[in-house]
Amino acid sequence: MQYCTACQKAIAEVVIMDLSGGAVSGSQHLCKTCAEQLGVGLPKPPDKHTAHVLEELLQGMQQSRSGPAKPRREACPGCGLAPADFRSKGRFGCPRCYETFRGELLPLLQRIHEAQTHCGRLPGRLAAPTAPRDDRALAELRRKLEDAVRGERYEEAARLRDQLRTAERGEGAAP
Repeated sequence: MQYCTACQKAIAEVVIMDLSGGAVSGSQHLCKTCAEQLGVGLPKPPDKHTAHVLEELLQGMQQSRSGPAKPRREACPGCGLAPADFRSKGRFGCPRCYETFRGELLPLLQRIHEAQTHCGRLPGRLAAPTAPRDDRALAELRRKLEDAVRGERYEEAARLRDQLRTAERGEGAAP
């Protein structure tokens, strides 16, 4: 959590970074009030229209198996962003840019993500459900581990510790 660099009182909600030569040379953290005083607007949450455009974009990636589209020369009717501006800045100016530059965006997304479909937030191996844990068996393992440590039976304690870790991760049943 960072405090506002202007008033030093409120928690910063906006970060302004100074870029020079492709590297960040400085940054300024501002609270909502100070940002408004400096004329910097807070980022707005995406509206339903943007979500719809992104959904169509992902569906279009699945359907488009043809070669790359010809680059467009016209600017976005919503914000006036030109294709060269998008390539230099690396970001769009408004939600309509997704529709305007769709033909150029699809091959770019394919090249970056190496996939035509969205696979979810977690890789498949991490998203697999784990086996339910038996809390009584875990409690019994913990009790045995404490007894082994108190009795200075360290080899048995190490074995019990490993069994407990395995059981807590849900990788196997605790004996």
